[in-house]
Amino acid sequence: MVAVSDRVYVDTAGLTRGGLNLGQWSSTANRLAAHMRNVTATYRHAGGTGEMGEQFDANYRPGAEKAMEFLSMLEEAVGGISEKTLLAGKKFEDTDDEANGVAPKE
Repeated sequence: MVAVSDRVYVDTAGLTRGGLNLGQWSSTANRLAAHMRNVTATYRHAGGTGEMGEQFDANYRPGAEKAMEFLSMLEEAVGGISEKTLLAGKKFEDTDDEANGVAPKE
């Protein structure tokens, strides 16, 4: 735990663990999104060309497109939060190390 001031303490190890955990969630989201992109591309004509295809396009495709949009946003958000959390922990740790290095020794 890093004491940033008399009133602020930062658990840099906790930030690092949290950032790594978010990184794992990001990897899972990336794998899921890649799989879904592959499946939706492979079966994009699953409904056929007749009435069933029209129903497929009208009833299934809008939801599938929204789901893919959500997965893309999830990939971006979780990955970005992971990186920023790790960076914040590193900056707090570096700041503490630097302050301790220049503080007068008793």
